[in-house]
Amino acid sequence: MKKVNIVYDFDGTLTQVALPRYLILEKCNYEKGTSNERFLNELNRIKEEKNCEAMEAFYEEFFRILNNNNLEITMNDFCYGVDKIPYNRGLENYFSNINNWAKQNDIELNHFILTSGVKDFVENCKYAKYFKEVFGCTFKIENDKITGIDYYLSTKEKINKLELLQENPNTRADETIYVGDGLTDYYAMKHIHGNGGKTIFVHQNENDLDIYNEVNKENIVDYCEIADYAENTNLYKSIMNAIKN
Repeated sequence: MKKVNIVYDFDGTLTQVALPRYLILEKCNYEKGTSNERFLNELNRIKEEKNCEAMEAFYEEFFRILNNNNLEITMNDFCYGVDKIPYNRGLENYFSNINNWAKQNDIELNHFILTSGVKDFVENCKYAKYFKEVFGCTFKIENDKITGIDYYLSTKEKINKLELLQENPNTRADETIYVGDGLTDYYAMKHIHGNGGKTIFVHQNENDLDIYNEVNKENIVDYCEIADYAENTNLYKSIMNAIKN
């Protein structure tokens, strides 16, 4: 039986928004949480000032707001709003459909998440039961309260996680497919493509391909499709082709 791993970025790839949407900040008067314009403006300022990754700036601003508002939160508090995540079209049936198709074609198919978002948050989302494992950032916890970042999964660190998948006898596969949507997926896509796997870039708008063009400067993307996971869409067909070939 052929064994295939599909590794997905989470935010912007399975969801409709490119950055994690943590609504807990609504308790600090940030409407829409981390999607709030004030939050995003400050995130961009920190990123430019410190020349750091967007998600590093994201967490710095997130914890600054919590501290300034003297808001102590548990992991359950943090996961507030996980049931309100806006997912991409077709995802509600995608995993069961593609798993059934793979089984009918004598293929063992496993799904993994590789994200700079928070591991526990993703593990509480509605599709978590389909993920064999989630790789993401983790928090420091003291007396049940979140105090900061314990482990940050950088864009380059994602390569180490992909290598671990192939080294572990329990997760090693005949083929690996990577699905992503942004510049933060560049190193992971380059690694997978360079090692004989398949890469799929998804985007929300047919006319917005600037990020794709930047990621694919070295021709590391095998498929580029609208993020619509419904059966018979171009994305669904591309995923099937990547699995078969």
